[in-house]
Amino acid sequence: MSLLSLHTQKLTRDETKSHHQHLALKLIYANSEISRADIARATGLTRTAVSAVVAELLAAGLVEELGQGPSAGGKPPTLLRVVAGARQIIGIDLAGAALRGCVFDLRGRPVHQASVPFLTGGRGTLDLVQELTDRLVALADRPLLGIGVGLPGLIDTQLGIVQQAVNLGWQELALGDLLTERYGLPVYLLNDSQAAALAEYTFANPTRAADLAVMLVEQGVSAGLVIGGQLYQGGGHSGASEIGHVRAVEGGELCACGHFGCLETVAGQRAILRWARTIYLNQPGSLLRQLAADAPQIDLAAVVAAYRAGDPALTQMVTQLGRYLGIAATNLAVALNVPLIILAGSVAQFGDPLAQAVKAEMLQRSFAPLAELTEVRVSALGADAVMLGAAALLLANELRVV
Repeated sequence: MSLLSLHTQKLTRDETKSHHQHLALKLIYANSEISRADIARATGLTRTAVSAVVAELLAAGLVEELGQGPSAGGKPPTLLRVVAGARQIIGIDLAGAALRGCVFDLRGRPVHQASVPFLTGGRGTLDLVQELTDRLVALADRPLLGIGVGLPGLIDTQLGIVQQAVNLGWQELALGDLLTERYGLPVYLLNDSQAAALAEYTFANPTRAADLAVMLVEQGVSAGLVIGGQLYQGGGHSGASEIGHVRAVEGGELCACGHFGCLETVAGQRAILRWARTIYLNQPGSLLRQLAADAPQIDLAAVVAAYRAGDPALTQMVTQLGRYLGIAATNLAVALNVPLIILAGSVAQFGDPLAQAVKAEMLQRSFAPLAELTEVRVSALGADAVMLGAAALLLANELRVV
């Protein structure tokens, strides 16, 4: 046998062994507890192969034995589960008014969090990202699986290159390589709305819906899609997500992308704050006046608080916001026939009334029987959706359990 044949044979054995490990670990991860016999039945592997794989996972500390389960007539089986704290994952969200990050365990539970104010664009933003990541790496108290980053813009996910991120001031930035070189860890990048969609599918999907769309509203507006249980990335890059740069208003204001009247200019976080500050200035009776000394001090927390307290002008604002977002939601529902649209990001704080306004607009703009089949709801993941989705990238790419 040639040296080439020996090398190929060894490579094949190693690949088979790795495949079996990922099969078993994915099944254990998907269940709160499971026996070796159940793994063998579900995967088609022999019991000997399963025992060998489980022994390796136990030795790596990724899996632990819980004790014996109920007997089906013979020897009681020993149950297994994933050790959630065996590894940690850094998830970073660069979509909001602050750059935020979190150290998660393997079940997506937050362990440590950190943030830095977002003040500028270009090279300064990269320095802020590194400052944030330095803090998160220092906070981790278990071996790190890697770093996931969710950010707005066009991204080559395979090469880890930010092709264009208007709000961050980046163009053709090899962010993946820069962070890998600095920290010596696997780094994965994903558009923020796609990260939110992956988070919803992975951590907030009890019915395991195979098709869903997430409309993420932060500084910008974008959409992430899961189709047939797979994250849709539009041919390897994230351009399919950028619905915020589609015209929503004729003759509207100038957008950061260079066009006029984009959805982002009427439904993004900056637009919401501008809208609220106008209400503050023009309506002396607004509840916003009880929450801020002057218009420039109004932030999203004040807007949400005044809205929840029943400010009528803000109620009208949220209804109009729902109409704008309903334009994009209609296109998603009609073109893709997704049964579930989730509103995530800062607008999720406006709750069910916003979802109802979006649904009402969809009913007005499309074939009603089709729109009626589409559920619209706000995300239950709150502000952590993008960070969670970024962390889920590591579960998908390094452990292959998602």
